Amino acid sequence: MIKKLKFKFVATMMTILALVFILIIGSINYVNYKSNDMQNMAMLRSLAENDGLLPKDIPLLPGSSNMLPPSAAEPQKTFAVKIDKSGVAFEFNGSTDVSSMSEQLTSLVETVQKGDGKTGAVDGYRYLVMEKSYGRIITFLDQRISNEITNRLLLTSCIIGGISLLAFFFISLFLVELMIKPVGEAFEKQKRFISDASHELKTPLSVISVNADVLENEIGENKYLGYIQSESLRMNALVNNLLTLAKLDATKNKGIRAEFDLSKAVLSSALTFESTAFEAGQQYQLDIEEGIRYTGEAEKIRQVVGILIDNAIKHADDHGRVDVSLRRQSGRIRLEVFNTGQAIPEKEQDKIFERFYRSDESRSKQTGGYGLGLAIAKAVVAEHQGKIWTESGDNGVKFIVTL
Repeated sequence: MIKKLKFKFVATMMTILALVFILIIGSINYVNYKSNDMQNMAMLRSLAENDGLLPKDIPLLPGSSNMLPPSAAEPQKTFAVKIDKSGVAFEFNGSTDVSSMSEQLTSLVETVQKGDGKTGAVDGYRYLVMEKSYGRIITFLDQRISNEITNRLLLTSCIIGGISLLAFFFISLFLVELMIKPVGEAFEKQKRFISDASHELKTPLSVISVNADVLENEIGENKYLGYIQSESLRMNALVNNLLTLAKLDATKNKGIRAEFDLSKAVLSSALTFESTAFEAGQQYQLDIEEGIRYTGEAEKIRQVVGILIDNAIKHADDHGRVDVSLRRQSGRIRLEVFNTGQAIPEKEQDKIFERFYRSDESRSKQTGGYGLGLAIAKAVVAEHQGKIWTESGDNGVKFIVTL
């Protein structure tokens, strides 16, 4: 539980930090990109409006008093080509000698003329097409250097963000150890208290039970004596379950495992409940695939089977049905225990595996349980690196274990 709590804390913190970093880095790079694009478009627009000549002052936006610096409009960065109404270039950068146009620029002009867009980017050049009385003018701006700077800014910010996240990860690991330490100590004290209290309770419960039996032999049957015996048995079952949970917590992943015939183990556990199901007037069906072998703690697996079948019989409706099946499926072993009866609400399907959890609908006091059986089953399955969950519908409830 403590490890899961640590993982959730670190995962939540790192997720929040990652989202914040992505937002900050994305905003910085987006603003930088839009700023460069606005400057480029302002330059191209001014160049086109001045018929291919570079003005001294270039407004950042139309009607704006903010001007671009003079260095932003260097001649080697911009090009202007005039096109007549027939689509033929007749002037390049103020010169009627269009033969001075480079092969690359000629290709750019042809590419732009084939398209319908008024603005865009081609091969690292930003362009703007503006209609004129003589035809139109196409202005180009070489933005390959600015694109490279923009890409470097993005790469640098991502690297810095990644290094920062890594640093925060180690900081969060240190912080979570400090924060979880009191919780861990309290949890250990709780486990120790449950174990000690359970051991201490066994002796007086045994004395009460033995004396009640002796008294019954002397005075005969008595309803009050019967209450004492009944409650002693229930308390003894509770103490045994608490001791089981304490043992599972203390010796997790330390049990001695061996290969055994799982099919026979499940069948032997299931057959002990035939009489119980018969007395309850329920149909009891077994579908156990033979020859399934498994490496684990056989006694604990039998305990899980017993808990699930006992739970199914207790919660099946009158004259209902209980089905137990074991088979191999997709390379895993799948145990299913189904009973007809009232469905478990979806919001409670995870809670029923918590210790001492009971719902009025599915785990009432009439069953005689304390809400520990499914918690023990989950702990044993987790110890064997398996999964346990429940599926519920109108026709009944099914508990599924995969190993």
